[in-house]
Amino acid sequence: MKVLLISCGDVATEAGLRFAALGHHVTGWRRNSSKLPATLHGEDVDLQDQRPWPRIDPDTEVVLLTPVPSSRDVPGYERAYLQVARRLVHALQEQAPNLKRLVYVSSTAVSGGDHGEWIDESTPAEPNRETSQILALTEQEFLGSGLPVTILRASGIYGPGRNHLITQVRNGTARLPVGSHWTNRIHRDDLAQAIVHVASMGERADELYMVTDNEPAQLEDIFAFLSAQLDLPVPPQAAEPSTRRAADRRVKNSKLLSTGFALEFPGYREGYRSVLAEESIRHR
Repeated sequence: MKVLLISCGDVATEAGLRFAALGHHVTGWRRNSSKLPATLHGEDVDLQDQRPWPRIDPDTEVVLLTPVPSSRDVPGYERAYLQVARRLVHALQEQAPNLKRLVYVSSTAVSGGDHGEWIDESTPAEPNRETSQILALTEQEFLGSGLPVTILRASGIYGPGRNHLITQVRNGTARLPVGSHWTNRIHRDDLAQAIVHVASMGERADELYMVTDNEPAQLEDIFAFLSAQLDLPVPPQAAEPSTRRAADRRVKNSKLLSTGFALEFPGYREGYRSVLAEESIRHR
């Protein structure tokens, strides 16, 4: 099977290595493809350049899109997500007659819920930020394309090299939140494996899955756990509620698990122990 990874960063590279280990031919598009592992075929492609992209091999059966915005504002998201999605839909419709599955990694940020409630695939999308609204529009672009699409709404991705919370505990800037702050996360390796799993399902794959671990957790509990692992004091309480707090909700993963998918890191404790032990690397 031929697999094309578009915007081939850390998550896509890990998925690509897993596809390659199964014997598939994997091509990755990124600005500097020399950074890709030798087992993946690379092409230098700047997705936001207005020049034509390379033609897609007509034998391509699986395409993965994992965008990364060049800037964290609305124009950056529009360029990386919505505009790329429109070009990709057109290219696949014209050039990929054997496409069996297009997997797009979106975010649970498009979902509703802000009072600690449980949400799943049936929860209406209610993005509460302008950038999240771009993600929702990108989903609709794919869902209306007529292509065999699966959207994976990933919760907060962590893993090798993604040390934001660890760094806060280590440098003393972490603060326990005021009030409830439910968080949801998925280890990089589990997200990569979910991509491979869904792609292997073929026509049995549904249009939408939440990809998150089994254990939503209060942020203060994660900080306390990391403090114990690092043999450091538990961070102090914040003086006031954060103005940049993410939505306070708990995400269910039961639909994905019902397909036979199994998590390597079912909760944050297993995942962060692996990160602290440096058991895997981040792909640059």
